[in-house]
Amino acid sequence: MTKLYYGNGNCSIESGISIRGVQIRYRGAIEINDKTSDSFVITHQKNGILVFPIGEGTLNELFDYRGEFKITSVIVADNNAQKVPTTIHRVMDYTELLNTKAEDMTTKSEDLSSTYVSGRKVAKTLLNKPNLNNQHTSEHNTELHLEDGTKYDGYFHIHLADNAVMTGKEHTVDSQDLYFNHGKPTKNPSLVPYGAIEQQKERKMAKLKSRRSKRNRRRR
Repeated sequence: MTKLYYGNGNCSIESGISIRGVQIRYRGAIEINDKTSDSFVITHQKNGILVFPIGEGTLNELFDYRGEFKITSVIVADNNAQKVPTTIHRVMDYTELLNTKAEDMTTKSEDLSSTYVSGRKVAKTLLNKPNLNNQHTSEHNTELHLEDGTKYDGYFHIHLADNAVMTGKEHTVDSQDLYFNHGKPTKNPSLVPYGAIEQQKERKMAKLKSRRSKRNRRRR
């Protein structure tokens, strides 16, 4: 059985199989300190946290946090993108144990009257790694352009909050906005974080499949 643990300022996952993706719904607001490897990215939108792969590897340590954090649901995927049954386990910290009545110790931790706060409360959820850095056009099946329409080849980074793609390995004052074909902005807060590049990939793959399907029908 796969288990997601959280509490005392840490969130992690344990499983006997390779876990490649985690989607968490929660109440509260936290500052997130990414503990995953460089093969994974953590993003957030509204009251959801998404952990997804950009390379090889499996998930274990997810993130440390500060603030109020109560997980309401979780979806976990394995290396075949199949949903994995997962239970949620809240770990109480030492200060909570000191303030818990003896008669409450036999109840489930989710039923205890606690604040779900680690450290101090924060105003809104923030990431310590707000950008996906060190990306290169040669590694992605999509075309990017400068504002004047010139095709861009080289390093870029993605702002995970709104999917804006900009020039350079990391963000600097010299970074420029990048666009898709016909001047369409990459910035799109309505998409799932990091969705801009992935959406373009899916469209290209769909077109290729459609062309292949038409060719096969003609041959018949």
